[in-house]
Amino acid sequence: MLMKLDDTTNQILSSLNQWKLSLIDALPNILAAFIVLIVGWVLASVLRRLVRRVFRRLAAQIPSGTGRAAWSETVDDSDVGKVAAGGVYWLVLLISAMVAIDALDIAVLSRWVGAFASYLPRLAIAAALLFIGLVAGRLARNAIVKTAVRLPASQARGLGRFVQLAIVIATGLVAAERLGLDVSLLSATFMILVAATLAAAALAFGFGARDVVADILAMHYVNKSHRIGQLVRLGPDQGRIVRTGRTAVSLETAEGEMLIPGREFMNTRCVLLAEEVSHGA
Repeated sequence: MLMKLDDTTNQILSSLNQWKLSLIDALPNILAAFIVLIVGWVLASVLRRLVRRVFRRLAAQIPSGTGRAAWSETVDDSDVGKVAAGGVYWLVLLISAMVAIDALDIAVLSRWVGAFASYLPRLAIAAALLFIGLVAGRLARNAIVKTAVRLPASQARGLGRFVQLAIVIATGLVAAERLGLDVSLLSATFMILVAATLAAAALAFGFGARDVVADILAMHYVNKSHRIGQLVRLGPDQGRIVRTGRTAVSLETAEGEMLIPGREFMNTRCVLLAEEVSHGA
């Protein structure tokens, strides 16, 4: 019984001694991996701060113009700066971790790192495409909101969000394709949805602009047959023409100035009461 106990003890001590020798042999590799991780973390932190500073100062380098406000809002956006800085930070940490694992010289882990390293370029390109899509989408949204001054604010924001979403989805599909995923069905569905949305918007604009186009065409003929200063009676209304615009005629009546759409002025029976052209005509 004592001999068996001694044999077990010797085996345990031998195993511990082998483990200690293995640890001593691996200690330089462990130390090298630890140093790589520390250096990688420091470098990642420095690059993250640098990217944030670049985004803060980038707006000041853009020349003045109609797109400067939209671009400034885009690059100053905290979300965009965080995404860019965070992407650089985690990419450097990931590369550092891969180098550290490879430095440990463990066969299984080294094979995993090698397989992942071959896939890393695709992953980096996909991430870059997603970031470009994010920035381009925000830039397009801000530009639309800034330039669509004639639209109601809610409509301008809605149009900007739609364009932003379309750009982000399109770049997301391209990024997924770069990763080797089959997105042909999703791409076809997305193109159909975009085409249907644009067709609906075109129809809505066409129906909404129908009256405006009719007024513009009518004013072309009204300006040929009438002049500023003429006293006219248009149905129950009577007044003097004081101004003509692209879509309407302004009449000065007893109640005040009246704005009559061009198509109504042309289609209603108009009686010329007095011919008096103003000096500014």
